[in-house]
Amino acid sequence: MDVRDLRPPVEDGPWPPATHHPPLDHPPPEGARTWTGLTYAMVDGYRPMVLDLHVPLAALRPPVVLWVHGGGWREGDRRLVPLQWGQQRLFQRLVDAGLAVATVDYRLLAESSLPGPVHDVVAAVRYLRRYADELGVDASRLALWGESAGAHLAAVVALAAGQAHPDQWLLGSTGVGHGPAGVTALVGWYGVYDLTLLPSLVAMLWPDTPAYEREELARRLSPVRMVAPDSPPMLLLHGEADTLVPVDQSVRLHEAARAAGARSELEVSPGSEHVFAGEPVEPRWERTVDFLAQHLR
Repeated sequence: MDVRDLRPPVEDGPWPPATHHPPLDHPPPEGARTWTGLTYAMVDGYRPMVLDLHVPLAALRPPVVLWVHGGGWREGDRRLVPLQWGQQRLFQRLVDAGLAVATVDYRLLAESSLPGPVHDVVAAVRYLRRYADELGVDASRLALWGESAGAHLAAVVALAAGQAHPDQWLLGSTGVGHGPAGVTALVGWYGVYDLTLLPSLVAMLWPDTPAYEREELARRLSPVRMVAPDSPPMLLLHGEADTLVPVDQSVRLHEAARAAGARSELEVSPGSEHVFAGEPVEPRWERTVDFLAQHLR
């Protein structure tokens, strides 16, 4: 089955729990050189951490967009976007805009609690920077784009790495192990940015941790507390009708950025649920690609 034909299991109503996918063929985006399964980190006792990279053939050393998938920190796949959107279309849109796109797998919660997944995204950034010449990209112009849980991870990495004195506990030393992890721009779609306001989520993220320790972990992993005047410019998109992640999460990060003197743009879609269900996603793609092109070029 061509991955581009993959659709939601039902049109309406709750989806049954996913237990597998059918055999899927993943043709690369047209007009791109594709690197599949690059091992950006090897962590003892875990599966290799891998990413895919699609580099537009028509561009000379293009900038890079690192896509961080969602899935509640518990599931997800670097090769797939939310099923409602149709597969490969988003990655093709970035390639058509002359932007290389890297898609990253990271450790999920059954494998590692936070900040382990943060360390993985940092490692992916450092890997792309280390091997930019071999890969034919300009990783000094690199943006992070995450959706849902991926937006949280992207924001933590972008904001923590950009601080004058980065928190090494947050960044870790996975993979390449050292080197710059700062990015040029950040895009967050319906993400969680202040964990301290979501105690039930915090309990899910660290179920075996004492309550007082969970509170400290939630504080240290909340992007709203990491914004600085020189934080990378950010674009935040959220559906006002989102019942999974309150729109207030994006509002708070936007207000924190503006209060700190950082650049932030916030767009709220009145009729959208999570993953922009209820409204077409394509206008959000176009808005985001325009933002990325502006800041990466």
